[in-house]
Amino acid sequence: MQSLNENPAPPSIARVIIVDDHDSVRESLSSMLECEHDLQIVDEAKDGQEAIELCLLHRPDLVLMDVRMPRVDGFEATRRIKEEVGTTKVLIMSASNGREYVSEAIRAGAEGYVSKDASMEELKEAVREALSGEFRYPSSFRE
Repeated sequence: MQSLNENPAPPSIARVIIVDDHDSVRESLSSMLECEHDLQIVDEAKDGQEAIELCLLHRPDLVLMDVRMPRVDGFEATRRIKEEVGTTKVLIMSASNGREYVSEAIRAGAEGYVSKDASMEELKEAVREALSGEFRYPSSFRE
């Protein structure tokens, strides 16, 4: 029997790690996404190697992953995260929407690809699609 003081279970909150080598990008993404009631930013990484280590530590639901970074790039980090933490989904974000980048994201095992030029609403939609198992890639890639 539940007492009156007990709260029902909270709604499911997705745990997210943001990965980008630019502090300002990480901070912007974090401040925009942490306002969402169903997302929790659990950590941030400045390169792919740090992302892998943080994924092993936190086992997040989603990684928002930049591509071009020092030490380990986003594609290699995605491959290794998928191998070592199979339940974590990865959404690649990049300033480039070239077919070669999108193809590489698919080969690495990412659940989607979103442009850094996307609006905040598009980014939130891409995050939720990736979390729900929907694959999201630029429309220009599907043509």
